[in-house]
Amino acid sequence: MNNKVVIFSSTSRSLIEFRGQLINKLISLDVEVHVLSPNFEEDILLILNKMGVIAHTIPLERTKISLYSDFQTLLKVTSILKNIQPNYILSYTIKPVIYGSIAAKIAGVKNVYSLITGLGYAFISLEYSNHKITNLQKVVFHLYKMALFCSNKVIFQNSDDAELFGKMNLVNNKKINTVIGFAGRYHKAKGYPYLFEAMGLLKNKNIIFKIAGGGASLDNPEVKALFERYQLDHKKVQLLDQISEMPAFYQSIDALLMTSITEGFPNVLVKAMASGLPCISTDVGDAKYIVQDLGAIVPPRNPQALADAILQYAQKSKAEKQALKQVTRERVEQNFSIEKVSEQYKAVWST
Repeated sequence: MNNKVVIFSSTSRSLIEFRGQLINKLISLDVEVHVLSPNFEEDILLILNKMGVIAHTIPLERTKISLYSDFQTLLKVTSILKNIQPNYILSYTIKPVIYGSIAAKIAGVKNVYSLITGLGYAFISLEYSNHKITNLQKVVFHLYKMALFCSNKVIFQNSDDAELFGKMNLVNNKKINTVIGFAGRYHKAKGYPYLFEAMGLLKNKNIIFKIAGGGASLDNPEVKALFERYQLDHKKVQLLDQISEMPAFYQSIDALLMTSITEGFPNVLVKAMASGLPCISTDVGDAKYIVQDLGAIVPPRNPQALADAILQYAQKSKAEKQALKQVTRERVEQNFSIEKVSEQYKAVWST
């Protein structure tokens, strides 16, 4: 066992509820997984132990800033990381991101990843030029800037947060990843070989792929062969297998990709667009009619065209992406809502 990964969270329960699938994938790849969190609940600790995860309790004041207690947190995390000597660390929520990243830098961890899941208390009332920045916010900003400077990559679950951090120069835009989602079971019609080749063409870009669907797992020999053929990184290509919470999935991505070689009326595009997601799709079935000029339509079986369209979207400005989200959602409301479809049925029946 060579690779060691540390995941640092401010709550132990979130390690199971929100990172459980990631942890299982890492363990299936023979990765030694360590988790850091304060106050492990007994049931969570039992689950982690059964999974084969090594848990470390650390002192952490979640809701306030205290120079003494926060310094103790930094010292403890640094000591643990020096002892573990992990290859990677992923920290999420405000204090783990700050102290996990700084401690990782001190401990000599080479691959430091920060996941911004929300702004945190210090940011909630901030309105750029409309409000005076408080002393608390100044402290948090300086700590964030130091921490994110120590991070190799910064991942945002919310594009608005990415915009705020960028405007405040808290993070280098080169560290911000675009997240592209794919939802479809493993089946010949879904174009998985073209999907994987396209991801291979983009593996050195700041793009993360989330692949959801039955059979989208390294437990599937054909998927594993594709993953290995294109030498993909499991941190940048996340195989989620079958998932039940699609709304949460849509909220975690910036755009949806469909690589099918044949379709009828692809509902997945309508569902994604209803969530305000621009779509990049192959020209199959009614995809062009659904997406129109609000996304990208490319020829099927063309990985290079898919990669070019994804990269073109990733390079759009924040303003362009936001405007696209708005008109995408409006198109579904105006043309594919239950009310609209019901009216169309009624019109047909009355003729």
